[in-house]
Amino acid sequence: MLQPLVVGLGRSGSGLHLKTLGSLARRTAATGDPLVALPAVGCDPRADSLRLPGTPGEVTAVTTLEQALRYVDPATAVVHVCTPPRLRHDLLAELAGHGFRRMIVEKPLATSMDELDALIRLRQEAGLDLVTVAHWITSRLAGRLRRLVSGGRLGSLRRITVDQHKPRFLRSLATDGHPSALDVEIPHSLALALDLAGPAELRAARCWDLRCEDRGLPGLGGAHVELEHRSGVVTLLRSDLGAPVRQRSVVCEFDGGTATAHFPLSEDDDHAQLVVDPFDRGTAAPPSGVLDADGGPGIGHHVFRDDALTDFLDVAYRGFSSDAGSVGNFPLACATARLLCAAREHCAVTPRAGAGSR
Repeated sequence: MLQPLVVGLGRSGSGLHLKTLGSLARRTAATGDPLVALPAVGCDPRADSLRLPGTPGEVTAVTTLEQALRYVDPATAVVHVCTPPRLRHDLLAELAGHGFRRMIVEKPLATSMDELDALIRLRQEAGLDLVTVAHWITSRLAGRLRRLVSGGRLGSLRRITVDQHKPRFLRSLATDGHPSALDVEIPHSLALALDLAGPAELRAARCWDLRCEDRGLPGLGGAHVELEHRSGVVTLLRSDLGAPVRQRSVVCEFDGGTATAHFPLSEDDDHAQLVVDPFDRGTAAPPSGVLDADGGPGIGHHVFRDDALTDFLDVAYRGFSSDAGSVGNFPLACATARLLCAAREHCAVTPRAGAGSR
């Protein structure tokens, strides 16, 4: 078993990683195949004043990395890096200096090309086994979309449109961890688009300000990113962080129909939905919502459980345990980070749109 060390106990580290690790530890222990060694260690300068999830004995809170080393052995640890993306290289280098090698890093991987190149060198020189959080990619919903793309049921994929909208006023006003809306939701959908349609070039990008009463936050209102894939697919990513309602949907347009995927909106419910709608249903269509013999989604409305983050951490920990590690994850994370850097550079020289512009 491997012991988690979660560095950074904000929304991501405390509300997502620690909570999910507790669930994963209990789930795998119940099956007789324990994977996570508790207590997890949570490290944050504010740790003494935070209320952390989990039952007594599941989390040990410390305020410095030096204190954490009293409770965790780098040789049998997995570090979850949940700090803001700025200056992430220095933290990873410090962790590597203490002997930590297995790391799960929150998105985005880096905020500039120089940071990304330095991180790639550090990974190689220190022998880091580094996984970037990309649970959309490993979700059951994404797996069904991949089968639609590869199976040809609806013909060739032509266009992807992703909408990730939510009201994010309080967190944006209270923290400064994300420099723009490009760093909040877009990394998830960008990685998914690259996974479904292959390598891409940036066509356009823009951000707008978030306004609340008489205060404005530059670049945090939302973002649009347009991509052109080498495969010919065109992708539009849209994220409005001042929206009145939440939405996480992906529409894949094929030559012969559409597939509309809805990711779970929060930890309150772990069910995903997929609607497969061909332009020509034919006269002998299968029952709605039934999987094909090869496991691909059939025509109609599918509803199914999809606890993507738990499954992602399960796969990552099993990879670390077997030394298989992050073979398939890091190249996609780097490609995602490079496109995000290109989008930031584009937005830096492009006038921002008005607040609330979608």
